[in-house]
Amino acid sequence: MQQPNLQRIKTLLKDIEASVEKYKTTNSEIARLAALKKSLKLSSALESPKAAIIKLFFSPTKVMVIKATHDLSLFTALVKSKKAVSPQDLAEETGGHPLLIERLMRVVASIDFVEQQGNDKYSSNRLSEEMVNKKSTAFDDFGPAVFKTPDFFRETNYQNPEDHSTGPMQYTYNSQLTVFEWLAANPGAHNLFHAYVESFRDGQHFWVDWYPVQERILDSYIGTSDDPLIVDVAGGSGRDILAFQRRFPHAEGRLILEDLPAVVNDDHFRGQALEKVAYDVFTPQPIQGARVYYLKFTLHEFSDDNCKRILKNIAQTMTKGYSKLLIEEFFPSQQDTNSFHAMVDMLLIWVKILQSAGPTLNRFWYFKTEGPGILEAEL
Repeated sequence: MQQPNLQRIKTLLKDIEASVEKYKTTNSEIARLAALKKSLKLSSALESPKAAIIKLFFSPTKVMVIKATHDLSLFTALVKSKKAVSPQDLAEETGGHPLLIERLMRVVASIDFVEQQGNDKYSSNRLSEEMVNKKSTAFDDFGPAVFKTPDFFRETNYQNPEDHSTGPMQYTYNSQLTVFEWLAANPGAHNLFHAYVESFRDGQHFWVDWYPVQERILDSYIGTSDDPLIVDVAGGSGRDILAFQRRFPHAEGRLILEDLPAVVNDDHFRGQALEKVAYDVFTPQPIQGARVYYLKFTLHEFSDDNCKRILKNIAQTMTKGYSKLLIEEFFPSQQDTNSFHAMVDMLLIWVKILQSAGPTLNRFWYFKTEGPGILEAEL
């Protein structure tokens, strides 16, 4: 067996120690993520290639066990208990067979989703508590498509999927609907998906916290309270436009949330002072001349050609020299020197897509910690 590179291991240990110390003194998210990244590299350096492949081979088993544990409400029972409990205790609480529960617990303990206390008792930890959160368990509907994707690639002769209505999801579920049409037709999956999206955004800074809204938008707003100020295109739950509303409660102009009918007609929006418009991004944009058209985490879901279609629909309604297009997406971190060229390359791709649709890039805004950036464009 090939021996690990001891010099690399020693170097990684020093790098991890430095990142942890920086995190300790600065509470920097970048330092924390750097320590995590290097820790994973250290784990990889210590692990043999064969062991890594075997671990990957068994990874679907881990997902299966976590799902079964979740479905049996074992995570809930552990979090509810204030002390370590045995498989027998969990069986009495959930109705599952003690032997099956013991087997499940052994696996979830081995991957740190629960804590094992002694030989036969278990208690919850941070991962267990997160699994009780509905927002973190939206893996039922997309998991089958992930496992079917190799079959999809083989049957399509390994061509890059360009049509958003003929991808792995459609192949898996024998459907001709786009992913979002399929979600709209399956309310249970729709609710889980949006819960997952909201969970993914939990803890992130809102764009209004770091983009210069007053300087770039409000100071030069020439409309009245009846004119559109911001259109949040495909804005989901509306959390970003609501964040704007909280931050700038006296800003004039209409705040408009656009998304598919199944989203904007959800009971979640009852009582919220938002103007909601049912809208499909592949149809003409109904709101003319808004100060801002805002797209967050939307375009990465589509091919370049479909991105151009979406952007052209917006560009046709923008007022030249006044309307702004703000695109918030994840980009390679400018703090990571290894990814600097990747970031530049990514920006050039976006510039090309933007120009083909009409708008021109003004500036690129980047938050100080690991996270998304904003492309600002105008006609």
